[in-house]
Amino acid sequence: MTNLALLLSLLLAPSAAHAAPRAGMESPESVYAGAVRSWLDGRPDDAVEGFKYAAFMSSGTPLAAAAMRDAAVLLAEAGRPQEALAWLERAGISSEEDPHAWYEKGWDLLAVEDHAGARRALERALTLTADQDLLAHARFALAMAEEGLRGPSEAIELYRGIYQSYPYLLVPAAVRISRNFELLKKRQHSVTFLKEALLYDPRNFQAAIDLARVYEKVDYHVPAWQTYYTLAEIDPREKFFSKKKERLSKQAKGDHRNLFYWTRMAWPVHTNPVKLDRGDEADIALFAGDDGVPATVRSFSFICNTPFTIEDSRLGRTAEGPAGSQWTAAYNPFNRIYEVKDTVANAVYSTRNTFRLVPRTPGGVILIKNADVAADGGVNRGDREVTGELLVNLRREGFVLINRVPLENVLPAMTARASEGDRNPESLKALSVVLRTRLRGLKASMRHSRDGFHLCDSHHCQRFDGINTETGEAADASASTRGQVISGAGLPQAGEYTPSCGGFTESGVSDLNPLPKDLTPFSLSRHLHRGPPDNMYCLPPDKAYASDAAWTLMLEPRWIEDRANRTRKIGRLRNIRTLGRSPSGKVLSIRLEGTAGSAEIKGFKEISEILSAGTLRSPLFTLRPLFKGKFPSMFFVKGLGTGEGRGYCVAGAKGLAGGLGWKYREILRHYFPGLTVTGTAGNR
Repeated sequence: MTNLALLLSLLLAPSAAHAAPRAGMESPESVYAGAVRSWLDGRPDDAVEGFKYAAFMSSGTPLAAAAMRDAAVLLAEAGRPQEALAWLERAGISSEEDPHAWYEKGWDLLAVEDHAGARRALERALTLTADQDLLAHARFALAMAEEGLRGPSEAIELYRGIYQSYPYLLVPAAVRISRNFELLKKRQHSVTFLKEALLYDPRNFQAAIDLARVYEKVDYHVPAWQTYYTLAEIDPREKFFSKKKERLSKQAKGDHRNLFYWTRMAWPVHTNPVKLDRGDEADIALFAGDDGVPATVRSFSFICNTPFTIEDSRLGRTAEGPAGSQWTAAYNPFNRIYEVKDTVANAVYSTRNTFRLVPRTPGGVILIKNADVAADGGVNRGDREVTGELLVNLRREGFVLINRVPLENVLPAMTARASEGDRNPESLKALSVVLRTRLRGLKASMRHSRDGFHLCDSHHCQRFDGINTETGEAADASASTRGQVISGAGLPQAGEYTPSCGGFTESGVSDLNPLPKDLTPFSLSRHLHRGPPDNMYCLPPDKAYASDAAWTLMLEPRWIEDRANRTRKIGRLRNIRTLGRSPSGKVLSIRLEGTAGSAEIKGFKEISEILSAGTLRSPLFTLRPLFKGKFPSMFFVKGLGTGEGRGYCVAGAKGLAGGLGWKYREILRHYFPGLTVTGTAGNR
């Protein structure tokens, strides 16, 4: 008998009696509670030992079965599926009819490539439950087992059933169907299902990688180039994407700038001046990256819908231009001069000073076109309209563009962008108040004071793609709440909000999908495997689009490994462990374990960058590896919500306004209990 088998036989042996603990000894309950604390504190190995000891102390009781299930979940996450199976077998003595235990066994057997054993365990799970969530997940895992047993054709049929009937696994089912069609050399079908996956989960970075690869195999050169270009924008340091982008660019004819998703505008949307607000104004840096740093713009064209002037910072007014003409500003590297040329390319103004473009009529709109942005990726290069003034600050070999504008004039566009298509007036009013609070708070924080502006146009501050993106409904909502902000003791910093809280916020507000009262590794896993309740506020009417609320990823180790090795040198990736969690179960840190060493990654931003190039939806997730030999072949990730779950829930407010008819003040009281809305509402 091996040492491991001997150890397991000793640990799993039933106790002779179930006497109460002796005086001075910890009770099984306190040992179990300590194991849960170790898990949340980021000590999963200590937690495993605690759960094992609690099971040993209380053998044959419900507590022992719970402890063994928790230990099995953590062992599976640790890349020790054989040990997890041993504990599930032990748990099965007291819960032979537990479908969840059989489901876990199926995954552990998949992890060690025992497809026949996985099939038996998963088929057993299917006979023991009528729970639709568990049935769908068991069938999904069964389809994965059939990939290794009967091949892609049989697996596709199983995945199709899930794809058509269970919306919360629609996206991963589409991805697996695509993979199997690719094995059958039916690559056009593969493309179709990957596009479906990205339609329902646009942030599925792995699906985008798969789509680029399949496009290239079927000689769809331009779509392949566009997709690799997009991947390189999201992950500019990945050399594979950059090389593919450069090689395939030779196949794309015409002006490459017009072949992407960037907004391109021939003429201003606003043909007349807008009403310029007289309230609080801010300097907003344009073309900023996710770090808040504005990119250098080497050249840009502009059209103003009113006559305009060029104001030199030293010389004053130096030039004037008519309405409706397209001029160009560019850095000339030959003489190191910054030039502005008119419609017929005559140099109207040359300088080495900062200058401003100022509409002669207040509220005049400037369309910024064809900006040549010197950035590797992560910057919206689209055309956009601004009002107020456009400050053109000189930077080496280019400009930094800053829009000086009243906050009320940019609020409708920001509200429309953050609302993701919402048109309900009450939820839009609520969001307008939140964003106004946020903008004022960010300006007051002086976070960019050393940079010479107040805010940036990226997610680092608040996404702003130009006033051309505002909607009439968002404009009405902003106007009808003009001046209103959230105030009171305990105000969340700068009006925090999240796209979808997944059922609860960090401050404890319930959107009808709360976590289990007693959070443990097993109960969290079970919770994330359930579909959200039908009455959850942030669930969309069409559940096929529910990836904001509940999502599943299947990540390839290769890309995680590449990103990690840029700075940490872990070698080949052996596993990923989730470490510390918040009281609400959100991951605070992970550990990458590789052949050359390990690295701990802390904070959601860094974790998201490592796992999915910044596209991970939320920190509330579980992660388990599947192996091919000694190394993982993929990581199966189950998650809930989009964003970090703080403050206002955009999707939840849509549900409250559209489904329950709540007014905007009721919505704000729901997400910010104890706080008040202050300020006098305006009129449009």
